[in-house]
Amino acid sequence: MPLPAPRRLPCCFPLRRAGGLVAALGIALLHTGCERTPPAPAAKAASAAAPAATTPPLGAAQATAAAPAAATAARQSEKDRARQNTIEKVPVETAVVVRGPISSFLSFNTTLETEAAVDIYPQTTGQVETLFAEEGRIVKAGDPLLKIEDSELRLDAEESRVNFEQLQRNFGRSEDLFNRKLVNKQDHETQKFQFDQARLRYERATLRHAYATVRAPFDGVIVSRETQIGARVAAGTKVFSMVKLDDIVARVFVPGRYLAIVAADQPAVVTSEFLPEKSFKGWVKRISPVIDPKSGTFKVTVGVRGGKPTELPPGLFVGVRVITATRESAVLIPKRAVVYEGGERYVFTVTNDLTSKRKLVAGFEDPQNIEAVSGIEPGAEVIVVGHSGLKDGASVRAVNALTPIPQAPEDSATKSPTTPPAATPAPVPSGKL
Repeated sequence: MPLPAPRRLPCCFPLRRAGGLVAALGIALLHTGCERTPPAPAAKAASAAAPAATTPPLGAAQATAAAPAAATAARQSEKDRARQNTIEKVPVETAVVVRGPISSFLSFNTTLETEAAVDIYPQTTGQVETLFAEEGRIVKAGDPLLKIEDSELRLDAEESRVNFEQLQRNFGRSEDLFNRKLVNKQDHETQKFQFDQARLRYERATLRHAYATVRAPFDGVIVSRETQIGARVAAGTKVFSMVKLDDIVARVFVPGRYLAIVAADQPAVVTSEFLPEKSFKGWVKRISPVIDPKSGTFKVTVGVRGGKPTELPPGLFVGVRVITATRESAVLIPKRAVVYEGGERYVFTVTNDLTSKRKLVAGFEDPQNIEAVSGIEPGAEVIVVGHSGLKDGASVRAVNALTPIPQAPEDSATKSPTTPPAATPAPVPSGKL
């Protein structure tokens, strides 16, 4: 059986026809490219000259841009170096060594007392009628403090006065008669005896009546009132306590080894933690000549002057420094500058921002300063803050010694006026005008 003939696809072109189309397309493209006319040489020259006339040379532009960049880089480099030097230096605070007075002293803690402190008792019995003073009142000697009911005492005094005046008149007549030899001596002496007895009874009654008013024994202040109106008091009943505030003392007990260096009238300084900004002058008022065998100390009484009664009341806890010697022109270093190392004391001095560690030979000391006996001269700069862990020869920067660079004031005539921005009206809430 014969095979069927192959069928041709209707969508495919014959190979011969396809090759002809490709050749025709190539010839058309070649013909189009050959007909394009190249630009003239003059036009090319004009086109090249136009951008050259508006664009600067490349070398000049680079030089112009490089000049400010180099200056900025140089300034930044200087700032970086300065900042680096500042960072590397240790910031410290310094003080200048000066000459001044300093004292050696013995220091104690005690409480203030008064030389005159008394409890007041009435000298008669009766009921309290009136009070004239209260706690805290400053009184003068003789001021009345209270009065006891005195009706009976007043009558006794009045009766004694009348009897005394009668006998006084009788004795006057007897004296006249005796001088005229009209009365014998015995009768005259009897009249005189009766008169003297009446006078004594009158004085005693007057004194008892005066005792009904209790009065202040000296100038001072009432520290307590122990009775009230209507209370019955007797001779053994305490009614007031008072002290004398202008005679304040501090009693301290000094070790016996200092007996030879403590003397009467030596100056002293009294301080209190309640008044940290103030100190009060004192002096050695009395010295006990014996040493207590139990404690090994002797008593020194220090007088205090210059304080107000409200500043130095009795019972106040104070510090007392008895000054035993003074040097008027000592080399003084702040105690904050001292560094303790291995049982020795050192200070760091600063010269040209470099430290020097020096051993301190100390003399007298007070709460703020210490005397340098040798090795450090007045005017030296010592470190008072920042010396912890510091080494000899370290580079430092004294922050408290830096002086700010003065800023030139701006000339107001050259400043352009500033116009404040116009105010922007606030939005009106919805529904309101």
